[in-house]
Amino acid sequence: MFQKLIGWLRGVFIILWLVAVLVIGAWVGFYNADYTTLNILGFQLPEMTIGFYLCLTFAVGVGLGWFGTWVLAQGKLYSRKRELGKVQKEVGKLRTAQVQET
Repeated sequence: MFQKLIGWLRGVFIILWLVAVLVIGAWVGFYNADYTTLNILGFQLPEMTIGFYLCLTFAVGVGLGWFGTWVLAQGKLYSRKRELGKVQKEVGKLRTAQVQET
């Protein structure tokens, strides 16, 4: 039951966080309606509003942050699984050694 509650709270948190991001993005986009073009690494981007570019930058930053966190979590999970495998192998050896002694 505790796991269900945690899962539900996590879902509510993610939804609230996404709504907050959308509200901030709409607010930034509404108050920055001037048009501009950007030149990034020699590539000319089309003329869009400053608010759009700010929201795009914010969204890309959030996506990269999530991706970085996911990569770190996967690395930690891999190392924990490897460690668990070593421990299980050691326990198996100890069990067979105990059976052979008796």
